[in-house]
Amino acid sequence: MSQTINNQFTYDDALSMWDAANTVASADGSILDIGDGLVDGFLVVDVSACEVATTDEYYTLSLEASNVAAMTSGSVCLAKKVFGNLVVPMDAALSTAGRYVIPFRNEEGGTTYRYVRISLVVAGTIDTTGINFSAFIAKRG
Repeated sequence: MSQTINNQFTYDDALSMWDAANTVASADGSILDIGDGLVDGFLVVDVSACEVATTDEYYTLSLEASNVAAMTSGSVCLAKKVFGNLVVPMDAALSTAGRYVIPFRNEEGGTTYRYVRISLVVAGTIDTTGINFSAFIAKRG
C-alpha cells in the first residue's frame, strides 16, 4: 500500500520567513514573534533554483530561535537543511527544485523560544544565481 504525503499547507502571510529571490551571499531573514506558547510546526521551503555549477556550492538554511527580540544572544537552531553539493553519501547533491518540509518545535532543553528567523549560510564558488527559495512556517496538525 502506498502513501501520498500531502505537502499542502494553509499559507498565512504573517508567517512568511523568506521571500523568493536569488541569494548569493549569507543573510538572515526578518525576525518573527511566534508568541510565548509551545509551537509544533513545519518550516516549508519552496526551492525554485539551486546553483551547483562549480561543484562546491553549499547553502545551509536554518530556523534559528531566541528569547531575545533582536536575536543578539541565546540563539538555538530548531531546524536545518543543507542544499547544494554535499559530500555525505546519504545527502548526495540536493539541488532539485521543489518543496521541502522540515518539522520543528520551539522548545529545546526545557526552554520555549519566542522569536524565530531564517539564517542562510552560503559557501563555495557562487556565480550569479545562488539559491532561489521562499519559506514560511505552518502549524502541525
